[in-house]
Amino acid sequence: MLIYYKPGSKGPKSSVLPSLSRQTYADVHRQKAPRTCSLDLLPVNAFISLSLIIVYFVSRVRGLLGVHFGDEGYAVKWVSWVYLLAEFCLFTYTPRLREHQSGKAAPRIDVFITCCGEATNVIATSIEGACASDYPVDNFRVIVLDDGRSKELADLVSNMRSTRSNLFYHSRQKTKNHHYKAGNLNDGTEWVKTLPGGPAPFIAALDADMIPEPHYPLLQSLELQYRVTNPLKGAAGAAYCGGSGFLLRREALEDVGGFPTMSLCEDNCLSNFLFQKGWQGVYVDEPLQYGRVPETYHGNVVQQTRWKIGDVQTALAMRCYFWGHDCRLMTLRQRLNGILCMLTALANITTTLGLLALVTSFVASGPLIAYTSRTEVRDLLRLICAITINNWLGDIIASKSIGYAVAVREGAGMLWIAPYIAIGLIRAIFLPTWLGGTSVGFKSTGSASDDIKERDAAHRAPFWPKRARHFFVDCYVWVHVTYFSLMLFGIGRRLWTVYSSQPTLAPSYILASPDFLEAMLINVGWPPILAYGATMSSLVPILYACWPPSVPDHRTLLQRDTARQASYPTERAKKSIDETDDGGGIFPYPELKHTACMLYVSYLLAWTMA
Repeated sequence: MLIYYKPGSKGPKSSVLPSLSRQTYADVHRQKAPRTCSLDLLPVNAFISLSLIIVYFVSRVRGLLGVHFGDEGYAVKWVSWVYLLAEFCLFTYTPRLREHQSGKAAPRIDVFITCCGEATNVIATSIEGACASDYPVDNFRVIVLDDGRSKELADLVSNMRSTRSNLFYHSRQKTKNHHYKAGNLNDGTEWVKTLPGGPAPFIAALDADMIPEPHYPLLQSLELQYRVTNPLKGAAGAAYCGGSGFLLRREALEDVGGFPTMSLCEDNCLSNFLFQKGWQGVYVDEPLQYGRVPETYHGNVVQQTRWKIGDVQTALAMRCYFWGHDCRLMTLRQRLNGILCMLTALANITTTLGLLALVTSFVASGPLIAYTSRTEVRDLLRLICAITINNWLGDIIASKSIGYAVAVREGAGMLWIAPYIAIGLIRAIFLPTWLGGTSVGFKSTGSASDDIKERDAAHRAPFWPKRARHFFVDCYVWVHVTYFSLMLFGIGRRLWTVYSSQPTLAPSYILASPDFLEAMLINVGWPPILAYGATMSSLVPILYACWPPSVPDHRTLLQRDTARQASYPTERAKKSIDETDDGGGIFPYPELKHTACMLYVSYLLAWTMA
């Protein structure tokens, strides 16, 4: 949950949590709680990694320049430069105190549930959960904002009102420039002025597929973001609104002119607009709502692309957080956080460039690492091993909050989605329409069609020809097949070149020869083995297309609370993969690969010290 207030006030204006003292607000804002003490080490870990990376790349460039202007032929050296580009591009890739309100002390809240074409039964579950909140029923209203103008949903809300007097339905008349979700929310904030009692001083929001806990409001559950990233942002005074699961003073919203409409990520954009007016966000680390992820491959790609485009649009609206009246009241940490969001989104372009450089360098001939002496190789190897081990320590620190499996899996295998996002960014942000540029609209995750029922084992379309055409042609998985094939060819050819150049393949020689190990390192196995990670990542969409996961119907993951007349996720459904007894039924490949890589790097580091 986020609470916005202005510095100098005693916490949030007309305090949402009136029982907390000024000192409690200060302690809470700094996120000094037992579980997040380990997170204090993450900035230190990141600083060490950044310092080592700078030293490593300076050394790499200096060594390449020494070779480049030496006596060797240029035909070999350009491969090392391309691999250096691949390395550079791919390298750049605390709970708040819980306080629930009751009785007359609780302020009035308008809870908006935004809808646009989602399944009615899914929305109904969210409505039931919101209305069944422990919050005093006279002090909150649940307003369903339906941008899909569904008669079925309108009738459902009308029937539910017979037992839920604080439930309302509203559907606006869309215009040409309706501004998607932000426009829907803005229309809702104006419409509640017509209700008895007028608008509430506080506004909360839920997505159509979010089920709140009884002690609502609010939080969305995404493991790494909400257990690691957001607590760190909150400690820096730069907690971002997550779109679903926030609490906001109406006064603050009116201070910035309503929900911003110039970005697809109206939530992050709103946070920055509040920061520029002097408001600050406080993050409450308590899981109070649970939602659904996109149910299709295409839906996941569209959602991730929309988020990254929205981050860049927000940065452009804020003049990249560098100058101007828009940033006058933003703190340095808030500006740096905004810049980081922008660079993280744009990194998908450099990551795609890195993937292209990587496959080019592996298919071509010549060593990946050019050097002038063995001493230089050992020094570079020590640096890259130290960087890799330090990054691994960062995963271990994060695992204190989210578990080792999630810490590894959140980052594993995501290289494959970078090209989709990069193309979307280039078309939406950089290209004019006459060169293929396009404006990207907002489409709610739950409204995406699923004609092939890819995750429904009972009704899934046959692989040939319908599912094959959908994935390999419509979703461009053929690109991943091509990349995977080229990488396998390049790795295989390089391994053969190294083995065929040795005087003998006897195991005693292979295991003991420094010449063989050096040849393997500079041609194939230079840590952190980028080729292996990129190759296996390109395999993810291929395996998904051929053998998509079977996911149970969401209704089987809910249990009915007859007393509240609402359905809530089962305890197992609430758990992350690493918390379940069987690991979610997923083979622990990422963890095993990650651990094996660390053992390999540790061996190499010990070898350089021998």
